[in-house]
Amino acid sequence: MSIFTRFTEEIGILTLIHASFDIHLLCFQRFIRMFAYGQVTIILALFFEALGIQQDKTGLFMTSTLLGDVVISFFLTLVADRIGRRKILAAGAILMCMSGITFSYSNNYWILLAAAIIGVISPSGNEIGPFRAVEESTMAHLADLKDRSDLYAWYSLLGSLGAALGTITSGWVVEKLQEDYSWSVLSSYRVIFVFYSIIAVLKFVASIMLSPMTELELVPSEPKADPTLAAERGASSRAYDGQGDSYAMRPLAKANESTDSLTENNDDEREILEEMSQYSAQKKRPKWLFWVDYLPQLTPHSRKVVVQLVLLFSLDSFGSGIATQSWLSYYFADRFSVKEGALGTLLFITNLISAASSIVASSISKRLGPIITMVATHLPSSIVLAVLGVPSNKNIAMILLIARSCTASMDVAPRQAFLSSIVTKEERTGVMGVVNVVRTLAQSGGPGLMGKFASINMMPIGFLIAGLCKGTYDLGILVSFLGAQLHQK
Repeated sequence: MSIFTRFTEEIGILTLIHASFDIHLLCFQRFIRMFAYGQVTIILALFFEALGIQQDKTGLFMTSTLLGDVVISFFLTLVADRIGRRKILAAGAILMCMSGITFSYSNNYWILLAAAIIGVISPSGNEIGPFRAVEESTMAHLADLKDRSDLYAWYSLLGSLGAALGTITSGWVVEKLQEDYSWSVLSSYRVIFVFYSIIAVLKFVASIMLSPMTELELVPSEPKADPTLAAERGASSRAYDGQGDSYAMRPLAKANESTDSLTENNDDEREILEEMSQYSAQKKRPKWLFWVDYLPQLTPHSRKVVVQLVLLFSLDSFGSGIATQSWLSYYFADRFSVKEGALGTLLFITNLISAASSIVASSISKRLGPIITMVATHLPSSIVLAVLGVPSNKNIAMILLIARSCTASMDVAPRQAFLSSIVTKEERTGVMGVVNVVRTLAQSGGPGLMGKFASINMMPIGFLIAGLCKGTYDLGILVSFLGAQLHQK
């Protein structure tokens, strides 16, 4: 095997090349979406400052935006497999376009807030909306377990690369419009939102180009026979399998067997009784509780795993919400008087390093497994974030920010590969949606807190809290999930 061939296998590029056209489209959507988010991130806090809005209201805006995303993303991801994944992605692109159009002409804080809550505007530079959960679940649906780590690594890399190009493009476009063409600060910022809307249109086109193979094949509904009557006849019946209206053939206990005669080891019969209980509960459920059928139907094991994950991911997301790229841009502009072009270049470098590190993470994950890779790479970046606000020298602060970017995103691909494999394929989209929604909900408290710190010139305290939250998450993941069993399909 040649060195070049071995290198391409290590970085997973061959896996991406040989992937289906649908996976290529999903990666393309991720790239252009993160390009748009990167453009907006660098100017968002500065845009509100140009409108004369105080820092605490800017923080409230970011928090409210994330809370609005929680509601919309929660319902869209839960119904994605039933309504259609392609339709959900297309609907999200329309909302994204509407937000960009509103920001390109309105000066009213409340109108902008409504547009951001109802639509899709990323205050953090990270994912927002239903896109990621649906896309990652679809990729897991289309790819084997052995390929997922590579595909998620490239998916993450393309997102980081898109965000990097978006930040440097936005920074220099704004600066050139102001200095070379004498545009006002506010007008130069609005151009970025026009670009944002155009990119949303491209994303809509890519969404409707996806093939039917991206959809989850649901088991056709069958007539609902009463399991109790079937049991009395000593026959087999269709027992509810926990997937909406879908039913699977399973043998029922004979009529002359009572529940008292079931032994501890009779797992099949115990499972049947549980299903019959679920079926009975479903029949008695009031009609107004129809929405319960759209919630993910989880096994007891998956339910326990999801609870642990959302608690730990919430800590990480809260820390991320405190130290968003919008607030990082504001921090360097306010404390060190860094201009937009230089800010764009700085964030371009950090995002580019993050993109490259994603590929390294895939190679490490193949050897050490996803959990150790997540912790070993993410913990150092958490420590650096905690001390980011200490230096009073601009160059040292920039070096720390760049150092943090070297490992800050290396946990993303292993984390998503782990999350997609710790639950069954039927649970995957719903679980990923719920986890992403909870992450966004936890993240929503961060910007408002940092806004308060910014208004009293204490942003370094915010960075310290963010680093501690993320470090606690790292250690919690290691303790809770080292050696966990993964699903192969």
